Amino acid sequence: MLDQITHLFRLRTILQEGSLRRASEKLNITQPALSRSLAQLESYFGQRLVERHARGVKATAFGERVLSVSSRIERYWEIAEHELRAEAMDEKGVMRIGGGPVWRSGVLSGVLSQLQKRFPRLLIEFTTLTFGKTLQDLHEGRLDVAFGGVFNDGGTSQRFARIKLTEVSNHVMAREDHPLFATRRQDGGIAASDLLEYPWIVYSELPAYREITQHTIAEHLGGSPDIRFVCQNLLSVLTILQQSDCLCVLPELSVHAVAAPRIVPVPLPLKRNTAEIGMIFRTELQDWEPMKALVELCRTRFGLDNEV
Repeated sequence: MLDQITHLFRLRTILQEGSLRRASEKLNITQPALSRSLAQLESYFGQRLVERHARGVKATAFGERVLSVSSRIERYWEIAEHELRAEAMDEKGVMRIGGGPVWRSGVLSGVLSQLQKRFPRLLIEFTTLTFGKTLQDLHEGRLDVAFGGVFNDGGTSQRFARIKLTEVSNHVMAREDHPLFATRRQDGGIAASDLLEYPWIVYSELPAYREITQHTIAEHLGGSPDIRFVCQNLLSVLTILQQSDCLCVLPELSVHAVAAPRIVPVPLPLKRNTAEIGMIFRTELQDWEPMKALVELCRTRFGLDNEV
């Protein structure tokens, strides 16, 4: 088995470098040794893994599948190797976490701080999810766990464990001392026409929010919002909201960490657009102690029962 893993790792380097010569230089082994590894893999699988061309080699369709699986195996081997060597070698392990914009706005800050305290020899890499590539990055080991609205992706594949943590809905948001709130009616509501008097920000990191601002809001207001900013960065959007009379459509969870002044929902009912959000990770990692702790901390953070 270990021989096959070695051959798989060599295959990945061959395909990444695009030639046996460059791969042999990077791995510091001979080209004949690489050729033997490649031949043994192709004999084992009974299919061609690479195609040779004038500039080197490239993967066949089946080779791409093998490469994807080998990347996941390598990541799992890294985790297992660290567990076996950590005490003797005093090495740090790594957990690769990807988060959507809501999660990066501060929702996970306390959870990750607690996780690091439990596992002081764990390096936590918290990165941005690449839109449309979440499951691929998880599958190939570039991510160990992802936080976001990913529950409609990949059907019901048993390759991934999915844990719903909460639901989010979109609201019109403004700073808590916005002059708009002085126009509340006796029933606590605000006339939709009043919102047309103020400038708007379009949060554009996720394409859906441009559509929501331009179309859904127009339906409720009876006119087009006066858009003054289109901003991809959520932190910048929140800062502008705090320092101006702008309005913006955001999920309520994204503003929980904002204070002085707080960002709060404007009492304007939008069409219900609720999404389940939570965490997703490869099932082979569910018994990894840092993953078990992360699941427990997240469930506690959202007031969920930790009993299975």
